[in-house]
Amino acid sequence: MGKLGKKARKFAKKNLQSVEKKNRKQKPFLKRKFAKRDGRRDAEDEEEEEKMIEQPLKKRCIEESPKDIVIDAVFDKDEGVVVLDGGDSDSDGYLAEDSAVVNGTQGKISETELKKQSRKLARLNKKKLVDETDSDTTKRKVLSGSALSSFSNLVDEEQSVQALTSLLNWYRAACHYGHEPSGITSPDICYDIEDSETFANVMIFVLQKADHTFRSVLGLSGSANKEKVLKLNNNNPKWDSVKPLIKSFFRSTIHLVKQAADLEITVFALAQLRVYVVFFAAFPDLLNKLIKLSVDLWVTGQETLSHQAFLILKDISMVFNSECFDACFVNMYKAFLHDCDIPKANSEKRLPLLRDSLVELCSQDMQKSYTKASVSITQLAKLLKMALATKNKEAVEKIHNEHYTSCLDLWVSFIAANIQGNDLQSLLYTVIQVINGVATLFIGPRYLLLRVKCIQWLNHLSRASGIFIPIASLVLDMLEYKTTNDGEKQKKKLEAVSTVKLPKNWLKSQNFQEQCIFSVIELLANHFAQWSFHISFPELATISIMRLKKFNERSTMEGLKRVVKRFIEQVELNIEFVQMKRDEAAFSPNDQQAIETFLQLEKRSKTAPYTQYYQNIVDKGLGTKVKK
Repeated sequence: MGKLGKKARKFAKKNLQSVEKKNRKQKPFLKRKFAKRDGRRDAEDEEEEEKMIEQPLKKRCIEESPKDIVIDAVFDKDEGVVVLDGGDSDSDGYLAEDSAVVNGTQGKISETELKKQSRKLARLNKKKLVDETDSDTTKRKVLSGSALSSFSNLVDEEQSVQALTSLLNWYRAACHYGHEPSGITSPDICYDIEDSETFANVMIFVLQKADHTFRSVLGLSGSANKEKVLKLNNNNPKWDSVKPLIKSFFRSTIHLVKQAADLEITVFALAQLRVYVVFFAAFPDLLNKLIKLSVDLWVTGQETLSHQAFLILKDISMVFNSECFDACFVNMYKAFLHDCDIPKANSEKRLPLLRDSLVELCSQDMQKSYTKASVSITQLAKLLKMALATKNKEAVEKIHNEHYTSCLDLWVSFIAANIQGNDLQSLLYTVIQVINGVATLFIGPRYLLLRVKCIQWLNHLSRASGIFIPIASLVLDMLEYKTTNDGEKQKKKLEAVSTVKLPKNWLKSQNFQEQCIFSVIELLANHFAQWSFHISFPELATISIMRLKKFNERSTMEGLKRVVKRFIEQVELNIEFVQMKRDEAAFSPNDQQAIETFLQLEKRSKTAPYTQYYQNIVDKGLGTKVKK
């Protein structure tokens, strides 16, 4: 038989698909048959292959262990470290006060004026300072209130670097007070402060005024960027004189923030450090320390302190762009997930704040954040796929904890915040699949909290993206939870339960029954509110109303029946309203533009009965007791 012609081959491919399908089925058999005949495979290989063919697909694809999928270790170790050109790591110590400043401040101070300033400082030291000889080689310098005033005037009025140098030494002594002997790294001079008022004033003055002097000497404007700072390193005599002062200030302030027991002092010092962020370009080691310190304070500190630390991290990522964005994000991401594993009394309020600030950071660099989100979500999906396919206990437990759900919550918030105006469709659809998979994996009544959270995520994504995401079946399944009315009301609220899985004794309580129904009403009300003015609302809501009516018929709790009945009535009124407007419409069902503008005026007015009913539910918060 000769080769088929072009038309014959096209006809066979289109109309003889059953033959092609039969050939595909026979191919593995023929391969095994001829391989055996030729002696290329032994009996053990053939038996193993047959087992692989008969084995279900779900077990054939699994190559990894749950231990191999670690959510918080998906990024390179080096991504948490800043690497910049310039800077050094000299030892921390006091500044030498006998060196003159080359060319003076901004090049305007002559050599004569410098000598005049030096004589003024010498007279000031002789008049205002008390030098007490403690030993043959060490003398003690004490800062009094009047001396501080004189030094401050020199810094304020003349931008005197020599006066600032002296103040920075006392500032260092104040920052290290109680943690090391005064002047430990300067054996010749010991710096002390006369009283507590002077102690506080020298810290406040240096924190507030040093930046102005640094910029004046260097000739930098308030909008100086990191490139300008790095250029100063190139044989600039002004920079050579000021650099040790800036470095001393940074070291002392970072130490103060680490050790200060007073919240107000810590917040104030952090707020002042924000002003100097651009200067950290010359000190990469100190920049790394600042990032790690800020991340630690962000994740563990009180709300005000946490917010101030985040502002520093945000400024760093903006000033240094990609060089520091990775370091800030990776350290914050890992700290956030690690903190989720530690139960705390205020976690319900604190974790959303941490999540939102991390989302805000990610939104600064969408290109990098998209890549990192994709990597992280892929890990979540791989672990879920393994759990669904094998029901592996370890994999299931990894999903059923705050670590996994908090990571998922983070990326849901990130996508919802940025879906408009950015191409995040791929991430959106992957996350929707993961959420549906989690809800499918945990179906019993003890997982009420987790299921509610999954549906809230889907509603959030749907509202942010404008894409219809079906949630009715997930919600209505909660009506089928088998509960009894034998138990008493629990004194504790469901929100007090720290685990995602409820204790068995809760399932027999009236609290649990109430929360199931309240959650159903609130979640469906949220879903319907988004589509209450859509032309297809009658079809969307009909099945849900039928299920709720059947539930009401068999329910014995009058209080719950009244809540469900009122919801049904409001939804049916909205169905009638949309149906009436739809019957009056003069456009074709194929007119997509007219469909999109259907009832938009009524929607913007916010006076429709169902809109007001939903707002009442939000205000009362029927299902908030089960929110995590």
